[in-house]
This record gives sequence, structure tokens and C-alpha cells, in this order.
Amino acid sequence: MAPKKKGKKGKAKGTPIVDGLAPEDMSKEQVEEHVSRIREELDREREERNYFQLERDKIHTFWEITRRQLEEKKAELRNKDREMEEAEERHQVEIKVYKQKVKHLLYEHQNNLTEMKAEGTVVMKLAQKEHRTQEGVLRKDMRALKVELKEQELANEVVVKNLRLKHTEEITKMRNDFERQVRELACKAVLTTMGVLGPCLQAACSVAIGAPLLPLPSCCLLLPFRN
Repeated sequence: MAPKKKGKKGKAKGTPIVDGLAPEDMSKEQVEEHVSRIREELDREREERNYFQLERDKIHTFWEITRRQLEEKKAELRNKDREMEEAEERHQVEIKVYKQKVKHLLYEHQNNLTEMKAEGTVVMKLAQKEHRTQEGVLRKDMRALKVELKEQELANEVVVKNLRLKHTEEITKMRNDFERQVRELACKAVLTTMGVLGPCLQAACSVAIGAPLLPLPSCCLLLPFRN
């Protein structure tokens, strides 16, 4: 009878344990439940992968929107420059017109030369004052637009940098957790198959997975090793 008992112990030692039960002791419903949990974990991993793909697409979309906004601001700045150039051209034309008027008046009214010169001077000063006013408004608008454009660029850079940093941290954390779980499952599978765990091997597995292993039941520690 003793050899038979020893054989039974060896069989129990080599049997993998699922949810505290040997596979031959599990019912069909328990096996299906275990398979369902594994499938749920797989589905959850796929959902997380899809989530990070969506986050990557969001960052790309945000970058495209920012780039278009930057192009629009640059176009506005070019329009302001063109408006200033047109205003300068109009001013030059107006100066020429006023000069011609002054010359014409001087030519027609030589007797009132002093009075006509004064009138021409007043007209030119008014035109110059109006031009300086318009130029000041345009320059002020350009400065404000440049400041707004710079602030927008800096804000967009900060947002993109933060999003990328957060994305990288989340991926690193998930990868580390996944690798630790894989190492832990691999060590536990080996330990369960062997049925015996020496202190040195237990310490090595703990270092490999980065966390202490749960001790095996005392009955497993007493089981003899068999190939």
C-alpha cells in the first residue's frame, strides 16, 4: 500500500492548480468561467491598445489644427503688412496730389503767394498727421498680432509636450505592469509544476518579478521532486 500512496502524492505534486482546484476536479462551468476570465483580460488589453491608438490620433489631429491656426495667423500678418504697404502708397499718392495742388495754386495766384503757401503747408501737415495716425494704428495692430501669435505657439507647444509626456508615462507603466505579471505567472507556473521550492529559488523568482511570491501550502513543500 505504501508505494501506491507515494504514487498518489507524486501525481498530486505534478497537477497544476486553477483557482485552488486541480483541472480534473473542476466542473465544466468552472473551466468555462476560467476561460471567460482569460478572454475578458484579453478584451481589456485590446481596449487599452485601442485607447492609446485613439490618443495618438487625437494628438495628431490637435497638431494639424494648431498648424492650420498658425498658417491663418501668418496669413493675417501678411495681410496687415500688405495693408501698411497700400497705406504707404496711398500716402505717397496723396502727398503728390497735394503738392500738385500747391504748385497749381502758386501758379494761379502769384499775388497771394504767401497765403497760398501757408494753405498748402496746412493741407500737407493734415495729410501727414492722418498718415501717422493710420500708421500708428496699423503698427499697434501688428504688434498685438505678433504677441498673440507667439503666445499661441508657446501654449500649443506646452500642450503637445504635456500630452506626449503623459502618453509616454502611461505606456511605460502599462509595459512594466505587464512584464511583471508575465514574469510572476511564469515563475508561479514553474513552481507549481515542480511542486517544491527551495529558499534560494524562491528568492531568485522574487527578484525576477520584482515582488515577493506568496508562499506555497505546506503540503506542496513536503512533496518529493519527481521528473
